[in-house]
Amino acid sequence: MLMKTTTAAAPATLAQLHHLLDAGQALSPTYRGQLSNHLPMAQQALLALGASAARLQAWSEGHEAMLEPRISARPAQVVVERDLGRPDSDAAWRAYFAARIGELGSGGALREALGLLLPGVGAAAFHGLIRTGHAVLAGHERELAAGLAHWTACFMPLPAAPHAGAPLALADWLHALAELPRPAYPPGSLISGRMQAWAGTAGFAAVAGRLHHGPDALRDLALLAARTYASSGDFTVLHLLTASHAMSVLQPWWPTPDLPRAFSVAAAAGLLASSAAPASALDRLPSRPWPALISAACDQDDAHVIKITHAAWRLGRRWPDPAWRRAVERAIHFDGG
Repeated sequence: MLMKTTTAAAPATLAQLHHLLDAGQALSPTYRGQLSNHLPMAQQALLALGASAARLQAWSEGHEAMLEPRISARPAQVVVERDLGRPDSDAAWRAYFAARIGELGSGGALREALGLLLPGVGAAAFHGLIRTGHAVLAGHERELAAGLAHWTACFMPLPAAPHAGAPLALADWLHALAELPRPAYPPGSLISGRMQAWAGTAGFAAVAGRLHHGPDALRDLALLAARTYASSGDFTVLHLLTASHAMSVLQPWWPTPDLPRAFSVAAAAGLLASSAAPASALDRLPSRPWPALISAACDQDDAHVIKITHAAWRLGRRWPDPAWRRAVERAIHFDGG
């Protein structure tokens, strides 16, 4: 009697990911005007989550179809004071960061770049930060240069008044943010536009930078994002969770041991730009284990679902809490979430 056998699908490999990232260098960092290219970020996340080689290839081919080719643009060379935050400067910044990586190594160039870029950490709805974090995890120098270039070309500093008052505990900080007057959003504004509108509202600069930055500040902001996303499913809050993960990836290269103040300022703008009420507790406990969630995420077509699963899974290994799994359940629409 012949026994039926099954063969497990071959897993994706780092070599495959690097080949795909090399090919992706020909694609623009944005498409349809201001939307960020999620291809390299989700590719790295799929590899880390254990997707098969066939799934990584098929997902990449399907997602690539919506993207646009990268074009050369001015300036030919960057001048920091002139080109920081200049949307058409991406190609020149890629060349700049590639040269710095060649001179200093990836770690040295990253540490130098963060000193320049962290004041504008919310750039492109945090996607410059997030793409850079995925590039570090991928160990791919050209993708690291691309992530830093996207961050630099979209650089978006937000105001925070120094010495505006005593530091606030998280709950008090959230209450003070909730008291700010709601601004009018520009027509058709995306997340970044709404964040900038809040940054310009009366009182924002005096409140946003006052969050108490103890040793658990990043963990607390990340868990706030996870719990708030779990209760609301808000798309803007999803980006705050994946941004918190990216900040944790980049922590070894922060300019100082403490969480950079600009991140909590950008987090304030992101929370205000969302339609969600901050949640201090879970709406309910998660019901599915990580293997089931990860398997389901690898089958998703939405890059955001793949990325939040990857971010929450890694944050949960660092800071165990049921909020991470519950956030992923919400993203995958399990249990009516």
